[in-house]
Amino acid sequence: MPGPGPVNTRYNSARLGQVDFCQHTEKTEKVKCLLGENSGEQDSRSGKKEAKEKVWSHSGQQETTPVTSKRTSTLTEDVPAPPAPFTHRIVTIKQAAVSSFYTVNRTEMLGRGRFGQVHKCEEKATGLKLAAKIIKTRGTKDKDEVKNEINIMNQLYHVNLIQLYDAFESKKDMVLVMEYVDGGELLDRIIDENDNLTELEAILFIKQICEGLRHMHQMCVLHLDLKPENILCVNRDAKQIKIIDFGLARRYKPREKLRVNFGTPEFLAPEVVNYDFVSFPTDMWSVGVIAYMLLSGLSPFLGDNDTETLNNILACRWDLEEEEFHDVSEEAREFISKLLVKEKSWRISASEAVKHPWLSDHKLRSRLNEQVTASSCLSFCGSHVRG
Repeated sequence: MPGPGPVNTRYNSARLGQVDFCQHTEKTEKVKCLLGENSGEQDSRSGKKEAKEKVWSHSGQQETTPVTSKRTSTLTEDVPAPPAPFTHRIVTIKQAAVSSFYTVNRTEMLGRGRFGQVHKCEEKATGLKLAAKIIKTRGTKDKDEVKNEINIMNQLYHVNLIQLYDAFESKKDMVLVMEYVDGGELLDRIIDENDNLTELEAILFIKQICEGLRHMHQMCVLHLDLKPENILCVNRDAKQIKIIDFGLARRYKPREKLRVNFGTPEFLAPEVVNYDFVSFPTDMWSVGVIAYMLLSGLSPFLGDNDTETLNNILACRWDLEEEEFHDVSEEAREFISKLLVKEKSWRISASEAVKHPWLSDHKLRSRLNEQVTASSCLSFCGSHVRG
């Protein structure tokens, strides 16, 4: 259940900065609470523009206007994201320069982080448009992290997961050549005051995120860095997405009792903050945070600093009483309540999430669409009367 008192903070459009995890260990010890769970066990109900470093990261506190207004959407049916324009590949690393096979557009940057940069590129032999993620590698450890990312991407074949096409290794960097989509980050949809999202659109986005995660979890892979920056829209108009950045992803092996000490504070599950065992429900907590943000434009746990954010997470302090939730359906409220649960074994799995009424009930979608249409008509008529 939600903890007492609202702590919601308007989401910041600035990209998240980064602070070493170890700096928070002593502070978070004071606020750790017992979860009373066997975190190493698989949930019985479930089958970057960021650095490749084990870090916390956090944004500054510039406020943006929360998402409150609605705009018309007649998309009530699921339209699957298009597959990659190439068949699934098992990529092996080439010991060669990427420029031997691809023309990399160094002036057109798609993303930047501590790991390096992402640029548009084109395969010389075919003219295929792709994206080149250039990762600076300072030693064997960095290269092993990239190789882990390649191995994981080789396993994953789903329309909602970005696909790997090629990989290169040189002395100072490694390059991953991937499927290219040009719709921008889901984050941009959240913070853009001119692109205010309806609940119906949030449903379409979240269902695809859950479908992509369901495939990952079936393949025993945890993403561990789900956030709006790591979800790309296929294009500017469609409500189709692809999950990206598997640099922090890990294979899930129950007997190994995996712990991690990296991620972005706003989206971390309590078990990560506590440095406890992680499993499939850890990703589902992040889905709950993203759903909350899509519906309200608010970040449920974001505090004035990292320590406050982590305290809010450990206390599971959030609510749905903000003004931005007044018109949100009961199904949506229940969906979030089944994910933002401190005890991870109580969270619904990706498979269960896809079947939840908020994502699967077409009568709800029709009702929401009628509400949006009626609201749009009233706005249109009002503007003409005033005119």
